[in-house]
Amino acid sequence: MLGVGIGLVVAAALALLGGLWARRWTPSRLEQWAYGGALALGLWAYLIAGCTALGLMGLVPWTPLVVAGVLGVVGWWRFKRKVSPLLTSPASGGGTQPPSPLTGRAGEGSTPSPRAGRVGEGADEDTAPRLTSPASGGGTQTPSPLTGRAGERKILHRSPQTVLFILSAVLALLSLLLCALPPDGNEWDALAYHLAFPKLYLQAGRMVEIPFMHQSYFPPLQDMLYLWGLSVTGESAAKVMHWAVGMLTVFGAAGFLQRRGISGAWAAALVLGAPAFLWQMFSAYADLATALYASLGMFALAYAVQEGSRRWLGISGALMGFALATKYTALLTAGLWGLVGLVWLIRAGRAKLIPTLVGAGLLAGAIGAPWYIRNAVWTSNPVYPFAYEIFGGKNWSQAQADAYRNDQLKFGLGREPAQLLLAPWNLTANPAPFTDPIGARVGERVFLLPSLGVGVLAMPSLWLSGGLTQGAGYLLAFTGLHTVGWFYMMQQVRYWLLLLPILAGGGLASAARAAGWLRFGYAGLLALQAVFTLWLMASVYLPVLPLALRDRDAYLAKRLQIYPAVRFINEQTPPDAGVILLDETRGYYLQRRYLWGNAGHHRLIPYDSMQSGDDLARWMAANGYTYLLINRQFTPQGTPEAWRALYYDAIAHGRLQLVFAQRMVEVYALQ
Repeated sequence: MLGVGIGLVVAAALALLGGLWARRWTPSRLEQWAYGGALALGLWAYLIAGCTALGLMGLVPWTPLVVAGVLGVVGWWRFKRKVSPLLTSPASGGGTQPPSPLTGRAGEGSTPSPRAGRVGEGADEDTAPRLTSPASGGGTQTPSPLTGRAGERKILHRSPQTVLFILSAVLALLSLLLCALPPDGNEWDALAYHLAFPKLYLQAGRMVEIPFMHQSYFPPLQDMLYLWGLSVTGESAAKVMHWAVGMLTVFGAAGFLQRRGISGAWAAALVLGAPAFLWQMFSAYADLATALYASLGMFALAYAVQEGSRRWLGISGALMGFALATKYTALLTAGLWGLVGLVWLIRAGRAKLIPTLVGAGLLAGAIGAPWYIRNAVWTSNPVYPFAYEIFGGKNWSQAQADAYRNDQLKFGLGREPAQLLLAPWNLTANPAPFTDPIGARVGERVFLLPSLGVGVLAMPSLWLSGGLTQGAGYLLAFTGLHTVGWFYMMQQVRYWLLLLPILAGGGLASAARAAGWLRFGYAGLLALQAVFTLWLMASVYLPVLPLALRDRDAYLAKRLQIYPAVRFINEQTPPDAGVILLDETRGYYLQRRYLWGNAGHHRLIPYDSMQSGDDLARWMAANGYTYLLINRQFTPQGTPEAWRALYYDAIAHGRLQLVFAQRMVEVYALQ
């Protein structure tokens, strides 16, 4: 739990200090934390990357102090110099209060209302008119009908949003607690590369090329934060970094809603109640980092159009740049951001901001560019191993590129247009084809963790009843266009998660104008989904948490199929032994040098020039690989490929001798 605590303190401190900067942009406390925290974490990740590239690994554990010091000193200086007038209310000339974290609005006058601080309220809302969002062009409006206070339509009182707020808080707390769990068999990508190559960087003492792991070429902004966590206390601190970006994503969507007079609890319940999102909150992946920067980038674009603000456009471009540094799929995101932004500016009569939009796009490219330039230098392909037909790339081939693409196309239910229309239903009710087999047994049933939940599926009912609010159409258009791109690229539910907070911010704004019975019904659905997700995650993980805290080895032996074999290699082989992994890539827990053996991963092993198992054995001996691990659970049936037959031949002729076998995992020693 020490790692969880340290990670939480660091992430919270940077978010709060970054929020001092964001006070200049937004009155919403939640948005201050979201935007300030996102930019602070992005800058911190690049500082870690710089230290890693220069071989200054000893400085990595201290990097948050550097970022916090810079933000604190400069932020305080700017706050005292330019923001001190906010200490007196522009409306009353008296002292003001900081904006409420639940409403994003400052109190009226110097005396807070006794009702201030309650869910969905700000100060003195009973008597003071509420400023409209920029979408409505300024002026005032009556308070949100979601609160049900005197003088309003008492269609929906605060009980539903209070319940949603409590459920969201419990989900957030549960996911933070589960960050203490070591990565297990469900966190395949974490053990294969998200944690694995930062660990290899730490072992090498600098950022090095890892040619057998093509995922190590992916833009690694989030993985740099994992590197810091591993350098301090281990996986728990690293996993809290993903929890932190997930919470900032929720804050951003909730703050966007609150500036439209709707409780942010609705957005929080929709996002955190999605099992796929909550599972990622305590897993060392990178999808929530993309969701954070993409969603905030789109919300900032909305503010830029509505306010005619060049500053918001610049912020939007910077956020998209950080998104480009988290995943290749953000190239689609950034392209659609530019397209939607261009149309939005023109249709809103803000064409004079188009040059600023272009500048924001260049800023985004500049922020994301270092990783693509690194790949071009290392492999001659900026998006390695993709786009092989255009750029080529070392240790790769057209056959491997085709096989990789075919693996991506296996996700989903086909590319027919009818399946695109059915995608929302299938992602909710039939998510198995859209994800890796990440499941959890509760009693006699196995539940699939990565699903979206019923909130997304039922949201159109709000639009049909209340219509779309101004500006929401463009956010939903972005979501729709991105879904089309997702549909034809790779129908993996994790890659859709970046749209969930955008859908929450843009789609839930209609709740204020929907029929009262429908709002009650939709709030009930969100609550039921949140309860189900809470029950599912708690039932699966809380019973094993004490074991993980008490005996890490016992937990991993229970939860990770290959762990007994990994432990055997760590304890029973020479420290300088090399290991080839066959039909397995989760090498994080190995304390030995290792290499992925399947031919589809790279071309470092010259299988094409080998004729027999003897040739393979000689190559292994010459390169220091004296052990072989095979995970038979994932070995394909039927006639083995030519490269695989080399291993079988070496085994049959005694060049590789079985020394360990358990749980369908075999370890062979080179003779």
